[in-house]
Amino acid sequence: MKKMLGFLFLIVFLAGCTSGTFKVPKKEYQTRVQVLGVLPLLVDYNSPLVYPQKDNLFNILASSVSGKHELLVKQLKEEKGYFDVRSLSISPELTALSLLSAGTPHDESGWPQGYVFDAATVAEMARQNVLDAVLVVVFSGEQVNETRRSRTKLETLETRYSQIVATAAVIDREGEILWTLAGEDSFQALPLQYPDFDEAYYNKTDLVRLKNINLSGVEQALDEASSKDGEMALPKIYKKLFSEISAGISPRLFDGLN
Repeated sequence: MKKMLGFLFLIVFLAGCTSGTFKVPKKEYQTRVQVLGVLPLLVDYNSPLVYPQKDNLFNILASSVSGKHELLVKQLKEEKGYFDVRSLSISPELTALSLLSAGTPHDESGWPQGYVFDAATVAEMARQNVLDAVLVVVFSGEQVNETRRSRTKLETLETRYSQIVATAAVIDREGEILWTLAGEDSFQALPLQYPDFDEAYYNKTDLVRLKNINLSGVEQALDEASSKDGEMALPKIYKKLFSEISAGISPRLFDGLN
């Protein structure tokens, strides 16, 4: 009886560890996707971000994400859920222009619902690299409606906040989306604004102003990493994002039961 309860608990635990949403049954996904290609991380310069130095911000972000997909490939390979996981050596700038040209719809709160990818671009990448599907990860600047609290937890402010989010999708060679991380499940990479409750408190006013995190703060946040055995580890933002993606699309022992 104890073994059965432990078995059931493990099933529930593994199911709860997954991220994103499959658009096809998991068994079908595993059958169809044996060779997965991973694109360089893309930055959508055309996303609807409101920020004083938007272009400079995106340039910093593009520099930060450069080459990081190699570490995502390594992590997915270690999961041993695919016959092969391949890093694609292509221009992220040119790829973003062709692949993301149709943009993404947003819900009422401002969350990106997933890009409408150019099927011809995906098909060509799959053909050239002999792939079953392609993993696309996109960083974008969004205006998302949220409620944030003060440090004392006593005050709140609900409004649209500028932030960097990441969405992801696995697309097969025909252009069909098989798995997606988007909408309210989008990865909240970096807040770009904060409500200054302290200013309102000391000025004896109910008006709480939004303050922008400056570019120096953005760079610090993107590079923030924990030290491991005397060596600098992968920055926290990417470590968490890659863990979520890996948990979402790495085939697991009990996938057939979900």
